[in-house]
Amino acid sequence: METQESQTLQENSINKYKDKKVVIIGGGVAGLSAGIFARKAGFDTVIYEKTGIGGGSCSGWYRNGYAIDNCIHWLTGTQEGTSTNDLWKELGVLNKDTKIIKRDYFWASEYYGEVVHLWPDPEKTRAEMLALAPKDADEINSFIDFAIIANDAVSFPKTNPKEIIEGLDQVRKVISPKEFIKRSMQYMGLRNEDWVKRFKSPLIRQLILDFCPKEYESYWLILAYSFYIAGNGDIIEGGSIKMAETLVNNYNALGGKLVLNTPVKKIKLKKMVIPDIQDIIPHKASGVVLENGDIIPCDYAIVACDVNYTFKNLIDKRFAPLSLKEIYKDRLKYTFYSAFQVAFSVDGEFEEIPDSLTFPCSTFEVAYQRYNRIGVKNYRKYGDYIAPKGKTVIQVSLDQYEKDCRYWKRLYEKDKSEYEHVKQNIAEAILNAILMKYPQYEGRIKVLDIWTPYSYLKRCNDTHGSFMRFITTALSVNAFLSQEIKGIENVFLAGHWLKYPGGLPTAAQTGKDAVNLIIAEEDKKQALKDKIDMVKTGINNAAGVIKDKTIILKR
Repeated sequence: METQESQTLQENSINKYKDKKVVIIGGGVAGLSAGIFARKAGFDTVIYEKTGIGGGSCSGWYRNGYAIDNCIHWLTGTQEGTSTNDLWKELGVLNKDTKIIKRDYFWASEYYGEVVHLWPDPEKTRAEMLALAPKDADEINSFIDFAIIANDAVSFPKTNPKEIIEGLDQVRKVISPKEFIKRSMQYMGLRNEDWVKRFKSPLIRQLILDFCPKEYESYWLILAYSFYIAGNGDIIEGGSIKMAETLVNNYNALGGKLVLNTPVKKIKLKKMVIPDIQDIIPHKASGVVLENGDIIPCDYAIVACDVNYTFKNLIDKRFAPLSLKEIYKDRLKYTFYSAFQVAFSVDGEFEEIPDSLTFPCSTFEVAYQRYNRIGVKNYRKYGDYIAPKGKTVIQVSLDQYEKDCRYWKRLYEKDKSEYEHVKQNIAEAILNAILMKYPQYEGRIKVLDIWTPYSYLKRCNDTHGSFMRFITTALSVNAFLSQEIKGIENVFLAGHWLKYPGGLPTAAQTGKDAVNLIIAEEDKKQALKDKIDMVKTGINNAAGVIKDKTIILKR
């Protein structure tokens, strides 16, 4: 229960910024997070979202009474005591009533009849892998050992010296800090396509390559699995749909304004007049220009949409940092990927795959890529909203790249009916592959929906249809980009594109960080104003003293 003193402090904080308006561009997780934290601080806020629903990439929709989840395969931050868990609680995504769903396993891959799993119990995974691939014992043990300790080392909320010591103590229980650093360096920067060469077993190799694109570094799989075995990578009931709804409702409840179906055309800048600054002419956003021509004034703007789109359309490209220009120029070094996805309704709960399974199939083509494996994920556990009783939704996602997005874009713009026809043919090929493995479902599986990389480009302005962050290693110089824009005083960036490795927690954190940057800017201005006022008061007092002394002397 709050004391009267703490309530007064909170009210003062809210009153402090109530006359300052923050315009947020983009109603995804980053934008909604920024909106929630800005409202908690007391700012007047409005979010402009180009689509008809909040949530951005954290999206889901309904088809024929079935729900399609387009984002959450697991949610980092379900473990109590982690900083990400605290973040989700601050945003209202997690609370005492939130149902956390434990998945049967994290991942599973099949190769010529043998199946390997990443189980909740890492020792069970170790035993299974060693039984299937005894010649890879050293690499398997290294992988499992590191996964066991990585969550404690990376996720532990180290906010003061005591917690840092506790975190190191957790690591020391399994391995020395020196050895931990040595193993970290062994995996960080090592891409999956090179990591798999260390294994002799084609099954283990396939597991790694099935999990995420070959361009990703091995550290990502290890870290994701470490979160899962620690209880830090489960799912919340309701999935992406529930999460997006919760964020929107919480923002609205705080008095925020969310304007849907309203794209922003441009951020309106003006030059600031500051004497004695020669190297760079500072600018300031005076407002944003909507697609319909309306100009909305603001004191601050937070841009929470695709960062490349931002500097191509919303802000002049001369303000783009050199690091960002390098990323979008060097196509060989930085990989963008998307997906071709199909959702199916199933008459039955598809118990044969309780969570997910990737298995071999006959070769087929999607745009410029060839596939001889498909991964099927069953969404039955996400809750009863997914499908009518006794039924379920399964989905297949196939990695696509930059050139594939261009293929789908050209096809759509040339002939929409052909675009739909090609999509349908591929979906039928995928359905046939599923039925070849599970013939008992003949006539019981139907196509619900199909979407391509161009769907992401068209809906969210995602560059090359990439709903995930461009691929870098954790040690890349461009793994972490600034949220401030050099040369513009009052515009800040938010979104998972800015920080390695991306994803929902990164999006939410950058939304919060953008608001903290605004608060710091406001406090700096207030401190300067107080200093000037103090000087003025001192001058006035001194002038009064001089005047009094002058009067006395005259007398």
